[in-house]
Amino acid sequence: MTSNTLKWVAPTVLLHLVLLLGLPATAQAEIFTMRCTIEGSFPALEDKKVPAAEVSIEIQSIGNNLYFKVQGAKPYEMFINTLTTDQFVGKNLTNPSSMGIQQKTVANGEVRELRFARANMALSGYADVPYQRKTQRMNLQGQCKPA
Repeated sequence: MTSNTLKWVAPTVLLHLVLLLGLPATAQAEIFTMRCTIEGSFPALEDKKVPAAEVSIEIQSIGNNLYFKVQGAKPYEMFINTLTTDQFVGKNLTNPSSMGIQQKTVANGEVRELRFARANMALSGYADVPYQRKTQRMNLQGQCKPA
């Protein structure tokens, strides 16, 4: 064998082993999904109500970070997490009685917060959202159950 051939033997053997045995599985956190009936209101607008809607909330924990993804009716959709980056400051609000996240947008100061009561799975929180050409705080409340 020439030295050029020997140089490729180890990488070729390694590649064949990976192809035959498969790639190692990557670690992924499980997603816990909850179904919630949620209702919003704007306290600054004489408690104007937002129609109640059914939403799905995916809860994921990766390392020390929490992630909530709310899917459903448009005014309630959001993705918040506890990460702190150049764009967002996240905060884990979890305590013995509830699990929660608060996230603030650095650029405009808008805040979103969601909490789940551990005892009865009640949802509460708020989100700063655009409404009538202004940013308004929409209070959120609802009841959840596992999906």
